[in-house]
Amino acid sequence: MKKNLFFIGLDISEANFVASIYKTPGQPIVTKEAIPNNPEGFDLLLLWLKEHHIDKKNCRICLEATGVYSQAIAYYLLFQGFPVSVEPPLKVKRAFDPVGHKTDPIDSKQIAEYAYRFQDELTSWKPRDEILEKIRQLLSVREQFTKQKVALDNSIQAYSKQRVQVALIRKAQKETLDQLKKQIARIDKELEKLIKQDPEIFQRTNNLDSIPGCGMLLAAHLLVITENFTKIQNSKRLAAFIGIVPYQHQSGSSVSKRAKIRYFGPGPSRKLLRLAAQSVATHNVTFRSYYLRKLDQGKAKPLVLNNIANKLLKIACTIIRNNTRYIKDYRSIHPMYLKNAVKSA
Repeated sequence: MKKNLFFIGLDISEANFVASIYKTPGQPIVTKEAIPNNPEGFDLLLLWLKEHHIDKKNCRICLEATGVYSQAIAYYLLFQGFPVSVEPPLKVKRAFDPVGHKTDPIDSKQIAEYAYRFQDELTSWKPRDEILEKIRQLLSVREQFTKQKVALDNSIQAYSKQRVQVALIRKAQKETLDQLKKQIARIDKELEKLIKQDPEIFQRTNNLDSIPGCGMLLAAHLLVITENFTKIQNSKRLAAFIGIVPYQHQSGSSVSKRAKIRYFGPGPSRKLLRLAAQSVATHNVTFRSYYLRKLDQGKAKPLVLNNIANKLLKIACTIIRNNTRYIKDYRSIHPMYLKNAVKSA
């Protein structure tokens, strides 16, 4: 542990944020409230830190990932040379007992204390690559439009069964649905254009696209959530992050529940992976054979599909690691058998 190191916790909201300084247990935590969440407020934060003899060499700043609200201050501090860590809110929350009041100053103090307690586990925040960030934004808006399209489709089907109908409503619904489809198609073209701008992203997207059931959308989602496979390379970690790993629930001799997935992580990525598993279980000979074999063994359909989704992620990580495309009917050979083959030759 470094001596004289200060830990700064920031609790960010849309208009303001709260900053707290934590040094060591037992010492009072200094807090400053209602700092404007804008460039002027960021300058005020640095002046306040300077008043307490804190600079970029003797502190660690920690804040929760709150989307667009925390993005500007994170960029500002990073460009000023401060070490910044952006932690998942759930991870910070679980580090403390759920008792007492919940206010912005208390949250800020807890974030600062969290940074002190887990300083050896903190990672330095880095901005996402510009192309990846644009891809992420396009995928996010595409998901919004897709949900609206599905909802409107359902509304049109329901309205078609009305005994009394208004022609204007039918026309407006159809025009809106056509517009949504048009915008989704435009987003898909823009995604393809962005992917082609970066040779490495383009190559990896093509390699992932060769996997059965994995199209451009799923490949783009995997690239974004793994930050081009620099943040996560292991298939088990990726499966846990997406939320398709079954976790056991057992305690003593009386509690023994069936393992279940927790549905943590990015929902759109999990949905696309599930659709990919359903597709290969229906149309791909290899996965279809596995699917039917497991059903014959009495396995539940959701369990088998989840297993296939995990297999697809394992293939994806292997393809990225080896920088190759999917090889149909590929079978790996154990080194032991290779040695025996050499000896017999």
